Amino acid sequence: MEKDNSCSTSLAENGASHKSFDDEKKKKKPFTKEQKLIFFVAFISDLFAFSPISLPAPFLPAVDEQHNISSDVTGWILGIFSLVQLIMFPVFGKFISRIGVRRTILFGQITCGIFLIAFGLLEYLPVPDPTDKSIDVTYLVLAIVLRILQALGASAFATAAMTLLTSAFPDDTVVMLGYGEVAIGLGLTIGPALGSLLYKLGGFMTVFGGIGGLILLIFVISFFILPADNYDKKEDQKANWTLKEILTHPNVLLSVILIIFIGMSCNMNNPILEPELRAKFGLSQVYSSLVFLVFPVFYLITAPFAFSFRKRCQVFDILYCMVIDFLLGAVAFTLMGPSPLFTGLQRPLWLMVVAIAIQAVFAESGIIFTLELAFIPMDRESKRMKEMNTATQALISGIWLTTFAFGQYISPVISGALAVELSYGWTTTSYAAMCLAVAVTVLLVKVSRIVSTLMRSSWQHKDAECEVLLH
Repeated sequence: MEKDNSCSTSLAENGASHKSFDDEKKKKKPFTKEQKLIFFVAFISDLFAFSPISLPAPFLPAVDEQHNISSDVTGWILGIFSLVQLIMFPVFGKFISRIGVRRTILFGQITCGIFLIAFGLLEYLPVPDPTDKSIDVTYLVLAIVLRILQALGASAFATAAMTLLTSAFPDDTVVMLGYGEVAIGLGLTIGPALGSLLYKLGGFMTVFGGIGGLILLIFVISFFILPADNYDKKEDQKANWTLKEILTHPNVLLSVILIIFIGMSCNMNNPILEPELRAKFGLSQVYSSLVFLVFPVFYLITAPFAFSFRKRCQVFDILYCMVIDFLLGAVAFTLMGPSPLFTGLQRPLWLMVVAIAIQAVFAESGIIFTLELAFIPMDRESKRMKEMNTATQALISGIWLTTFAFGQYISPVISGALAVELSYGWTTTSYAAMCLAVAVTVLLVKVSRIVSTLMRSSWQHKDAECEVLLH
């Protein structure tokens, strides 16, 4: 007879699990000094692996115009970073256990830091004569190549940082990965504000020289405090889950699909929020940058509460958490527009700020929930957690980061096109509808699992009765 494959458990089982969790929490030893240093390196690495994506967004178009490069080509220069990450995350995830986590993270940091500084040197290239309207090919080629090399390094140390957290904190995997994703979200969202501030302070070279130099400083710190790759045992050199097992596992598959929508929701405002604030509220660039900071500030503030909720409320099924979270996202985008579907709905500036804050809560909670789905999947046969070695964790990290980056990459394209063709209000309404559709889909998945569990339980009961009659 086939065993119960469902990830659902009874309330009693969940209660027992929750009790066991509390007992383990009481017995858990404090983090060692080495673990604290590893966490510091991983957090800073994730932060600066993603901030270069949006760092030059506020000022690069003006610089490119001096070299006769149009805004659509500038979009490619900015977007090539995420495109390279899409390709390289699974590559590093596949081979990191052979290369070594320490070597990968150091390689990534020094590569990204050097080529960020080199990108700043583009400021000193000669500007074409005003009468010459042809594209400055030298500038364009160098800009694209340097962005590719930056992204290559960032992909390496972002993947390595995630793997480092899973291997160094085996008893707190989801919590530590959640903090890593907080760093990623902060890097993505503070990029424009940080770039704008540094550009005003000292110009193009100050932005890239400053951030690149900071990453090189982190490289030096990492070189001295990161341990050797002693987390990678011989049996960890090859993943104990095949790629097919990972991608066909219901929880992992659901996680990587949902994180695409979370990534899209995080990044949708980047190309369209500033024009909306300027047109509807008359805000200057300085005040607009303050509104941009609402997302990362609330993202950071509310993250510990989301972690605490999941640690204390294990009895509450993770899929129900995802349903509530996406409904929260639908509310945020409806208020943010405001949605033209609600003709009487007004949107003063304070309400827009509140909506962005709710969007931040939705995004960081969704990241934590999808991480839990991906990294603590239930074994289909034993209904217990299936162990993952370091190579498997690295592979899942690469897949998860790839799908997250994919959502980040396509979202500005979609939101920008919708805002041009329709309006800001209809754009946010589209994202609200997306969140609502995802919430309904996840709820249907949960219902189907409950029905499947009940049917299997009924079959097992009938089989047991038949065995009794036969005897």
